[in-house]
Amino acid sequence: MSRIQDDPVEAYHHYLRKGDYRKAARTLEYLISQYPKDIEPVLTIIDLAVNRLWEPELARKWLLRLIRMRTSWMDYALLGKVEAELDNLHRAREYLSTAKILQKKHPKVLLDKKNPRELIREVEDTIKYREALKLRQELETETAGKVRAARPEKAPVKRTVSRSKQATAKKADKPSRTSAGEPSPPLTVRIEIPVCRVPVKVEPPADILTALAGAATTSLDELRLLIDYHVLTIRSGFDELLCLSAMNDVDRYWYQIETVKKVLKRFHGRVLLGDEVGLGKTIEAGMLIKEYLLRGMARNVLILTPASLVSQWQEEMKMKFGIPFLSTDSPDFAKNPEAFWKQRFLIASLGTAKGERNTPLVLEQFYDLVVVDEAHHLRNRTTKAWKLVNQIQKRFIFLLTATPVQNNLIELFNLITLLKPGQFKTEKVFRQEYVARGNLKKPAHREKLQELLREVMIRNTRSAIDLKLPKRFAATLSLEPSALERKIYEDVGARLKTLNLKKPMLNMLLREAGSSPFALRESLLKLRGDDGLGDLIAMIDRLEETSKGKALLELVQKSPAEKKIIFTQFRKSMDYVTALLERRGVPFATFRGDMTARAKDEAIVRFKADIPILVSTESGGEGRNLQFCNTIINFDLPWNPMRIEQRIGRLHRIGQTRDVFIFNLSIRGTIEDYIMEILDSKINMFEMVIGEIEPILGHLEEERDFDDLILDIWMRSADKEGMKEQFGKLGDELAAAKQSYLKTQTLDREIFGEDYEI
Repeated sequence: MSRIQDDPVEAYHHYLRKGDYRKAARTLEYLISQYPKDIEPVLTIIDLAVNRLWEPELARKWLLRLIRMRTSWMDYALLGKVEAELDNLHRAREYLSTAKILQKKHPKVLLDKKNPRELIREVEDTIKYREALKLRQELETETAGKVRAARPEKAPVKRTVSRSKQATAKKADKPSRTSAGEPSPPLTVRIEIPVCRVPVKVEPPADILTALAGAATTSLDELRLLIDYHVLTIRSGFDELLCLSAMNDVDRYWYQIETVKKVLKRFHGRVLLGDEVGLGKTIEAGMLIKEYLLRGMARNVLILTPASLVSQWQEEMKMKFGIPFLSTDSPDFAKNPEAFWKQRFLIASLGTAKGERNTPLVLEQFYDLVVVDEAHHLRNRTTKAWKLVNQIQKRFIFLLTATPVQNNLIELFNLITLLKPGQFKTEKVFRQEYVARGNLKKPAHREKLQELLREVMIRNTRSAIDLKLPKRFAATLSLEPSALERKIYEDVGARLKTLNLKKPMLNMLLREAGSSPFALRESLLKLRGDDGLGDLIAMIDRLEETSKGKALLELVQKSPAEKKIIFTQFRKSMDYVTALLERRGVPFATFRGDMTARAKDEAIVRFKADIPILVSTESGGEGRNLQFCNTIINFDLPWNPMRIEQRIGRLHRIGQTRDVFIFNLSIRGTIEDYIMEILDSKINMFEMVIGEIEPILGHLEEERDFDDLILDIWMRSADKEGMKEQFGKLGDELAAAKQSYLKTQTLDREIFGEDYEI
């Protein structure tokens, strides 16, 4: 008891890890007594009672308390299920009825895995099953009683009623009187009904007859147990993946499936996924996460990733694997960080998680599975990031990086220590046995080193899986603006520098200005009231066409039968593009984030079948496979090159059979124009393999998002010349980062070769 009182939270996790769920429940009860208004331990003990201990009485006790603390249809539904299991069927139906009423009032309150109909149907099925079971028991009891009552003590004597005694029998039908005047009991006469025996011969097939003859009778409960046994048998073998039937719009590649199986069979939940760029490490990790959840091997998951990838991970997990992760980009995180870190499925920026405010909150939790993307950021044991990941309480951990070693072999030792402490003993021993003297980049005893690495690492390479993608060709059209367009853009830039706006607003307004004046107008209307904005809106209203619009129509009219995707970031720019196409009589389909799933599917089907143009917002990069198209037109350009790469990756990927053509539209002198110049001329981005831009940006000395770097350049620049100079410096930094990345690739090939693929 003293352990519980000293630190109940630590004691709870201790008992949970040991599998002593009863003591864990007692710890929670003590915690609730100390903090009676805290709802979290009540939810936890209910989950423990239902999913670990399965004690309906305990679950009912705390569910009754929970519904006094809050009003939620899910709580009433679960209480109905628990009451049904306790055979309190009348109460179960009452609670289910209340749950249905509340759910209709609050239809937006959803569950993690199931929709409301599924949970309510599950409760209804439980009630029906318990009713049927109860009825069967009653019938069996009643039948047994009747059999006992009808069974005579002696065998009945057969009697034959002669014709002469029929009159006596008729009189016996009338009730006689006893001496007391009461009717005497009627005389019962048993009459035998003749039975005709007709011989019937049934000859089923011999194999069925043999099986039936040797089979034993089976109850419904035994059948359920048999089904559960077969499911567990499948799960325990790892030869059949459960996640494959639970994924959406995911191409199944043999090497990814084999990677998942290998992690399950050999690595016991601790692995470094070091596939070369472009092979889909994110998909492999998503498949593993889904598999661990479906098998009940994990209940909560934490994904740590660079800030620029948080939204991408969240989108992929939701759209492709149906897992509703919360992220540090969510407003809920800023409102209540303490509650955020207690959620089941989390995606967090590594930079945010390692902050002084959040580190203690992260370390308080226990995570079944931790996934770290771009894990080369953990190469230094002295950093806060490495220390955080090392200290997190976890059962399983996946590290993802295409470049496990960037500078020296000690970085590899640090990564493997996170996965499997002691694999290389100490750093001193590692240096002595596996690092060449005087050269930290050169391995010694390479074969022995690789043998140990095979126990913690999988690295698929393009050559090993024979991956050959078609070529891609890019052309950036730097367009000369009209006089009115130039005036609008210059006035916007000058005006924004005088307004006291926050960075996110500045970022959006400048990107809108680069997209189209019509996208900018919408935001200026919301800011109206500041001097000068009314004049800008008036100038935009006088604008009839844009340089981008003219160039777009020329591109569309070339090879009009060829399918093309037009990407834009903003709805008003999309409206402008679709209006242009309508006026020219060009058929098109649209794809927007606010469309229903059915409408999105229909748009893709139409585009694939008979529509030559798809106009899409950024959501068009949400995991749809569009390899039947091979031409992209970027009407506007995201500042972050990874977002540009995501657009291209929808077409230039495994399954594409034709060369891919990319056309980028930018207005001369705009921020987008400078960005495209450095991406194209300094690092030849459009000639690289999909996925390579990510590690290149990771080699920049700056750890901030690329968008922030761009905005800072604009804010520091006094004029065009100053901006051009600043972008030139950024271009040089990108070129140096690319060279560093290429050296890293050479080092990785020297250390690993191709000895770790599945």
